[in-house]
Amino acid sequence: MSLDRIKALVDHSNYNYSQKVRDLIEEGYFDEEDIECCILTARGVQKKEKDEMNQAVDGYKYTVIGRDTRGRPFYTCGKIIEGVSGALYYYITAHEADA
Repeated sequence: MSLDRIKALVDHSNYNYSQKVRDLIEEGYFDEEDIECCILTARGVQKKEKDEMNQAVDGYKYTVIGRDTRGRPFYTCGKIIEGVSGALYYYITAHEADA
């Protein structure tokens, strides 16, 4: 999988996120637009690791560093999974990145 594939999924709103990410959004640490913006502004995949839960369609999870809606460095980790309506990007975690 490539970052282009992940970007296309996010750009078409084909994504979901973990309860951890949902909790962070509800607590006000960031919002849904920040996790979208992170992927869409990223220039590359920072790290590619085996998906130990064996849910990813390609067997990997991806760490991506981009920018949030305010232009600050932002980090997400996720994987491409098969959803009810086809492939989607599943955010495992997200937070502000070290500058």
